Amino acid sequence: MRKGGNSIYLILLLLTSIIIGTILGKALSGYFPLLNYGESIGFGPATLDLSIFTLTFGFSANLTVAGIIGILIAIIAYKKL
Repeated sequence: MRKGGNSIYLILLLLTSIIIGTILGKALSGYFPLLNYGESIGFGPATLDLSIFTLTFGFSANLTVAGIIGILIAIIAYKKL
């Protein structure tokens, strides 16, 4: 299936694995507190006021150890396809 290098499939696989990894990390944090350790990355909101309408842009992500493990599993799974 991956003969053409389907990058959309890789992006969806990575996003799904990050979400599942983070959810599992939070669920298992009582047993393995290291899984929930992480850092927030991003930038605060920036506002563009054009008198007619106002646009606000911002980005924030919380990357945990469980999310990184999910990314590694997704990359291995993608290479095996």
